[in-house]
Amino acid sequence: MLFYFTFIAITVIAFLPNYNALPSIASCNDLYNHAIAFTVLYMLLAGAYSALAFKQRILFFFALAFSIEGIQYFLPTRDAALSDIAADIVGLLFGYFIVLFVKKARLKKVVVI
Repeated sequence: MLFYFTFIAITVIAFLPNYNALPSIASCNDLYNHAIAFTVLYMLLAGAYSALAFKQRILFFFALAFSIEGIQYFLPTRDAALSDIAADIVGLLFGYFIVLFVKKARLKKVVVI
């Protein structure tokens, strides 16, 4: 549920006509916002659909990144940028490594009885 809520919220924000109207906490550097959004989305997707193969997750996020930028290209109040896609990929990688780290940490956890 949390994945879908976050996905919808990020999608709505991506198409807002006036990005600068966001509260100051959310309107830091646009590239940071992209990286943070894709980091969080990757972690939530990995948690919600752990059986989903890594390649499928990657394809989903690449399709999402290119779709958002493609739609923004046609919006008069937004701009498409390859740097945004690069930031999305960086966020995707951060999310992947965080999930990987958490999984490895859980495996190393020793139960003492």
